[in-house]
Amino acid sequence: MNTTAREKFPVNILLPYLGFYAAQAIFGTYLNLYLQDAGYNQTQMGTFTSASTILVLLAQPFWGNVSDRAKSKNKVIVVMLLIGMISILGFYCSLNYWWLLVINCLFCLVYHPIPPLIDNLSLENLEKRGGRFNFGHIRVGGTIGYAIGVLVSGQIMEDRYERMFVMISILFLLSILAMQLVPDVQGYRRKKEKTSWRGLISSKKIFCFIFMNFVFSLGTTVYYSYYPLYFTSIGGDSGSVGILMFATAASEIPFWLIAGRLTERFGYKRMIMISAAVTGVRWILLSMVREPAAAVCINLTHGFCFVTLNFCIVTFINQNVPKELRATGQSLNNMISTILSRGIGGVVIGHLSDLFGVPAMLQFVGAAAFAAVGIFVISYNMIQQKELSRQKEYPAADFH
Repeated sequence: MNTTAREKFPVNILLPYLGFYAAQAIFGTYLNLYLQDAGYNQTQMGTFTSASTILVLLAQPFWGNVSDRAKSKNKVIVVMLLIGMISILGFYCSLNYWWLLVINCLFCLVYHPIPPLIDNLSLENLEKRGGRFNFGHIRVGGTIGYAIGVLVSGQIMEDRYERMFVMISILFLLSILAMQLVPDVQGYRRKKEKTSWRGLISSKKIFCFIFMNFVFSLGTTVYYSYYPLYFTSIGGDSGSVGILMFATAASEIPFWLIAGRLTERFGYKRMIMISAAVTGVRWILLSMVREPAAAVCINLTHGFCFVTLNFCIVTFINQNVPKELRATGQSLNNMISTILSRGIGGVVIGHLSDLFGVPAMLQFVGAAAFAAVGIFVISYNMIQQKELSRQKEYPAADFH
């Protein structure tokens, strides 16, 4: 039996994803339902999102920089989880608007920056150990955690959404315990060492991918923040919302397992284009259906769309930025695409949803996905042509 055949699956690297993404499933799916029960409208909910986003835009590069310089990237994540575990319980203290706004901001300052840091930690560990397992095989743990979290929590809450906060706190504690099993990874950059960011921003293709991620994230902001509210208006309850989100998450599992092979065969560019087009179709179809069961079926396309985009951008950044800036690079992607889209989606999409309804916003982000495909193809081809011409002029140079 050869070495590859005897290789054990790195369960220890996967474990932190389970707890964190189970907590993410609960927070992302049920927070606005909790706020709705507390008497807040969609515009006010959007303000919660945007206020926290402004702070997170500042915190995201900070945490990425700290991770790249830290003696232990693991301990940075543990500290963030600990802060999140304690701060989330502040939601129980009062229903006052300003209090909830402050607590939400405090929690999001550590909550939103965690995913790219866990991804970076996983990629570093996989690179060190070698073998046949890739990022997709590990990241599937997040999907499994999300699927279980959203399904089980919906059944436990039974429309009592205030139960979500203690559940999230417990899941963060479990994530902290799981982090103790992950091999320690040091930052490459020492505190007194000055590093040029040129290596991070020199690849224009990275920003093409980040742009696509940004457009995709606008759609997911509408879906995760406001679609559950609309879903309940067409006959869903907390249990069926859980089933909806469970189906959405479960659809990712097979694609995480084959994402590496798909990308190797068809290439980054083609996979991004196809996933964006399918995403556009998904949003538009969701805007048209009026039956909960039909919505669940349409959302089975989520797995291909989300996994393809996420796998491509995360692995491309890891391969094309200097080692000492990898955590910062992942944080930059999260900051521009995901967090900035929440800032726009918070107030603007929340207000427009109040005015025109969630279906109209789904149609808008569906059209945006199709437009983004055209912009991506034109930009990517132009960058590629310039790189080829420069390589002909300077054959010895290395262009990303």
